[in-house]
Amino acid sequence: MPSGLIVFDCDGVLTYNHSSWQQLHEYFGSRDNKYFAELYERNLITYLDWMKIDIALMIHSWGKPIKRRDVENALSTIRIKQEAPEVIRALKDADYIVAVVSSGIDILVERVCRELGVDLCLYNKLAFHNDELIPGGEALVPLREKPRIVKNLAESFSISIHDTYYVGDSKWDIEVFRNVGHSIAVKPCGEACGFAEHVVSDLREIIGIVNGSRV
Repeated sequence: MPSGLIVFDCDGVLTYNHSSWQQLHEYFGSRDNKYFAELYERNLITYLDWMKIDIALMIHSWGKPIKRRDVENALSTIRIKQEAPEVIRALKDADYIVAVVSSGIDILVERVCRELGVDLCLYNKLAFHNDELIPGGEALVPLREKPRIVKNLAESFSISIHDTYYVGDSKWDIEVFRNVGHSIAVKPCGEACGFAEHVVSDLREIIGIVNGSRV
């Protein structure tokens, strides 16, 4: 029987980079237009619409087809936090199920999960045709739907949402913080800091928080 479930966001939590989408925009010379984020927040476009727009902006700015290797090169400079392997290993040694639920990009999140040995990894998928990036993909983790996804994940392991930990760092994580039993925000976390049960500067602090809750 597992000790519990601990769900991590990826960008800015397990990595030093706060947005894999922003990383692609910078690499391909496009702009992460905040207007489309606002449209998504207002329920005027879907998350998949937003993905399509972002990718179209990248292709337009790049001025030629974007190949899979270009995306891999763009994301290859994003580093996993130095303390992350120690933390994930300690949590798994304590019999916790460790998952990642990220609205980031599959090519990055898969690498992070593989290198850290995460038990379960959920993310959004880019679309390629003959190795060429095209607008579209699979929006498996829309930002606004994280609370539902985390709840369903807990239920799939027969673990109460009240016994579930969630570790995030942005305003998009606030609703998840409100729904789980234990919330941890990783600095810098902006307005999300004010909605978490715990706020940490170093991931290693999570080990003490989890151990303390078991006393």
